[in-house]
Amino acid sequence: MGIFDQVMGAIQDPNREASIGQLGQIVSMAQQVAQTNNANSSATQQAASVVGGFVQSALREKQQTQGMDAVLDLVQQGTTDGAGVLPKLFSPAQQSAVATAVAEKTGLDANQVSAMLPMVIPIVMKFLSQGSAKAGTQAQGNPLVSAFLDSDGDGDVDMGDMLKMAGRFM
Repeated sequence: MGIFDQVMGAIQDPNREASIGQLGQIVSMAQQVAQTNNANSSATQQAASVVGGFVQSALREKQQTQGMDAVLDLVQQGTTDGAGVLPKLFSPAQQSAVATAVAEKTGLDANQVSAMLPMVIPIVMKFLSQGSAKAGTQAQGNPLVSAFLDSDGDGDVDMGDMLKMAGRFM
């Protein structure tokens, strides 16, 4: 089950935060980052994808060292505070490496990418936070974050992973 399938499942689940409106907000945020930084939408989407891969690695490490609650807290904080979360995800050297990797993939200038990172992180985190449980519901955890992190660390979301996630979700 792909991450997008997880998003669609969260949208259909009345106990989750996801909505079509939130997806629209995420797309609008990406367009706004592109306009603000004189980049095209395609480059910004590609930047978000590359940054997402680095965020995935950082969150996996956070999960291994501090647990899933620390990851979920970081995702929540990152939805509104990209600049505050950036140093919690990446050291200065790692931020430079992320900017260089994004620049190589998108053709954007690495300095421009460095300036964009605090704006791109909330896009990734808002996407992930859609799986959060709505306040006042019995739902727990965040199946989107679990799928994103691929809990068993094998690099894919296979049938075993889906069954585990389904068990936690139910």
